[in-house]
Amino acid sequence: MSQESQYILTVDDLVRSIGRGRDEVVSAFSKDELTKLPGGKWGLTSEVAKRYLSGKGVQYEFKVIAYINLKGGTGKTTSTISVATRAVQYGYKTCILDMDAQANSTLAFDEVPDEEDPIFCDVWRNPKEMVMGSIRSINDGLYILPSSLENSLLDVNLSNPGSQKKAVYGVCEVIKDNGFDLIMIDCPPSLGTAVISAICAADIIVIPVCCDDFSLTGLDFTLIEIESICDTFNLKKPDIHILLTQFDKRLNISTNAIEKISSRYPGYLVPFPIRTSSLYSKMLEKKKTVFALTAKCRAKTDYDRYVRFLLKPGGIFENGGADG
Repeated sequence: MSQESQYILTVDDLVRSIGRGRDEVVSAFSKDELTKLPGGKWGLTSEVAKRYLSGKGVQYEFKVIAYINLKGGTGKTTSTISVATRAVQYGYKTCILDMDAQANSTLAFDEVPDEEDPIFCDVWRNPKEMVMGSIRSINDGLYILPSSLENSLLDVNLSNPGSQKKAVYGVCEVIKDNGFDLIMIDCPPSLGTAVISAICAADIIVIPVCCDDFSLTGLDFTLIEIESICDTFNLKKPDIHILLTQFDKRLNISTNAIEKISSRYPGYLVPFPIRTSSLYSKMLEKKKTVFALTAKCRAKTDYDRYVRFLLKPGGIFENGGADG
């Protein structure tokens, strides 16, 4: 598939996600609305999927979702880009803000900016004039404001508390005003000003954690800092979800992690852990996510059910969804 068509929702995926019969779903579309995919499959563009799902009661409520953990290697980037691509398939016009100077989300989509290309540290002061000319189109409905090492300057540029409160929020407001449904923020693994500003803008904060004790310690510090920042800026506390990644139910460390998190932070743990899979790294090598695949697989199933839990779109999703 071309770059423009690699994140088309397959009809089979839609059938599984809403729990309806295939014949019923296919009959809802005209021949012109169906896109032929390799392997004899049929797909739906983001626009067609949104039109269908909107008609079935799905609500596209605007959200800013930040992926934060003060420890690295927990799956922030994998979760950011996987959720973004699945959301686009469900019709959400989505923009990724890569705030990490390591630029992993940017690298994942092969969108490395040239030296003269603006990134977040260039646009936050004047978002109305600069943001929309700086984001890049990855796929129909999917965009990114790329990052580079220069974003490490944010700790200096955002030293003023007033700037920290407004920087990410101001950029998100411009993107929202230009018709986007969803903003996904990939944050660096540190408590710098980029993370503080992202917390101030977020409706939802997702903390991906692995099952080891080091990750759980990072979780404790992250939650403490979120609470402190909200108190400092007199902000309403965003919804917080803890997403368990690299989960293997055959290992005691995985089941123990669920018990520890559930007991220490009741109500925060996402009920669908992301199981370990080599597909994530294999697809990243191809500059894609698992949702570029048209076949059913465990990696897609895990992030699909998590997306439906996270976005809570209502409508037809309420009564269906195969969790396989």
